[in-house]
Amino acid sequence: MRKLSLFVVITVSLVACSDQNEQTQEPQPATTAKVGTSPLTNCSFDGETLSDTFDIVISNGRVMDPECNFDGVRNVGIKGGRIALITAGEISGTKTIDASGHAVVPGFINTHSHSFAPFDQKMVAHDGATTIMDTEGGVASIPYFYDKYEGKSFLNYGTGVSHEAVRRVVMDKTSVEISSDPTHAYDSRGEAQEDGHAAWALDIPTPEQHMEILRLNEQAMRDGGISVNSTVGYMGFGVPTYEMFDLQKIAKKYNRIFGSHTRFGPTESLPANYSLGAREIVANAVAIDGALILSHINNQNWQEIYELCARLQERDMVIFCEYYPSITGNPNIAAPGLMPDQIKKNNVDPTRDIYNPDTGELFATEEEFFAMQKADSSKGVFLILRPPEWLKQWPHMKNIAIANDSIAYFDEDGELLPIDADFSEYGGHPRNASTYGIVFREAREQGIPLMDMVNNVSYIPAKYFSRLGLKDMQERGRLQEGMIADITIFDPDTIADSANMKAGMRGAYTRGIPHVIVNGQLVIENGVANTSILAGQPIRYELITEGEIDLDLNDKQYQWHADLPDVESYHRVNTNGETP
Repeated sequence: MRKLSLFVVITVSLVACSDQNEQTQEPQPATTAKVGTSPLTNCSFDGETLSDTFDIVISNGRVMDPECNFDGVRNVGIKGGRIALITAGEISGTKTIDASGHAVVPGFINTHSHSFAPFDQKMVAHDGATTIMDTEGGVASIPYFYDKYEGKSFLNYGTGVSHEAVRRVVMDKTSVEISSDPTHAYDSRGEAQEDGHAAWALDIPTPEQHMEILRLNEQAMRDGGISVNSTVGYMGFGVPTYEMFDLQKIAKKYNRIFGSHTRFGPTESLPANYSLGAREIVANAVAIDGALILSHINNQNWQEIYELCARLQERDMVIFCEYYPSITGNPNIAAPGLMPDQIKKNNVDPTRDIYNPDTGELFATEEEFFAMQKADSSKGVFLILRPPEWLKQWPHMKNIAIANDSIAYFDEDGELLPIDADFSEYGGHPRNASTYGIVFREAREQGIPLMDMVNNVSYIPAKYFSRLGLKDMQERGRLQEGMIADITIFDPDTIADSANMKAGMRGAYTRGIPHVIVNGQLVIENGVANTSILAGQPIRYELITEGEIDLDLNDKQYQWHADLPDVESYHRVNTNGETP
């Protein structure tokens, strides 16, 4: 799903624990990170050598931990799914991986995935990811999602509640089930549009509908959802500003992060500039001291949004931005902004800007594009959104998350690829297969410190979720004793992307990543996926079972009617069920 959101980054002080050695070609600059965001943080990398036999030993690798800013050759012992020992001494294991010449880093955390499909998970594991989460789209029912993937996931998995999916349930009467797996988000959109009108995207809710939208979002927080998400960029015609503000208040009420694909797109011009949409969400977050992820800020005026994020991080706000390294987005062909009455207003020409997913070439005519749109409204296309020179500039951003914004791929029969499919069968966006390969290759070619990139792909998401008390993230994103053994091993000199827009190459695996460990289990070993291993664990807050939903957003004291006890906000329903 292409997005218009923005993302913020933090710069705070850190304690350095670096240990340079012969394998570190040059000293790595300290990464600006706040040590101790997890109660389990352990910056000791010289553990006492034990006689134990570990499940897995990673020997002679360049161990890198962004939180402690450690960079040195060590041996790592894994036992019971955790990093049991990091030491310079010799240790033995049931299985030993010789990581000489390779970086041993915390598994990459992808905060922006809309696909939890089997093959897609394997493909992103080959790109180094150990955790995939949806903090931009999400689901209508948190329990439905987690029940569906329990014991069936190759990678760790998590999601927040989806603003647009909840709107479809409330305003288009789509089924909760089809709206509760991001993998099928386009199917959910298609179902909502079967009557020719997408109320979720185009209509302003009644006060009664507004309250139901809030109720379902609050229920999702009680059910353990990791975030409140909004893709308001796809429904800007129907979402009032007060609706966004109320959703951010719900996130704040439960101390959760708010993830947003903000208003206005990368193709729109003033007065509908992308950065103005981002400022709406940022202003709300600043007003309520709320936590925030700004999704794929890699749109027009991203430079000022990055600065905005960095300045707010310097004030120690729980805010971070993310981007994906691609000049093309992957919306569904019937996204509101691509419909016949809107496409020209958004400065989009199918023959200049949109690749036909069946051919990998630009659409030959507008008629060809609109015929495909009418025939299959859920089909994904590739939309050129950005100048190519930005690809060289984005890797220089620090303390920013990097995600692939993955969309599920369905074959010509409408089926998801099985986990053992060959990558040549994949026809989705190439960035889904190669995001981390791209950024590490660019970093190497441009001389960007390796620790900066590891910090972005591994630690930044874990850091901010840790500050919000998400235990599953307090134990990940770090290469430290006691942490869960989610580990990516790669060759800094050869890691690179292989996927491209050509048919048969869109899912080509990233080169230079021989091993990936999820919860102490080798899911990628010597470049081959162990597809029988379903090691993924849920990333989720604990359920809240006490009390019941109370839609008091703790905001009356700030409103004009603060001293009028019987007056409610104009867009909400009174406690007696009446509209003010």
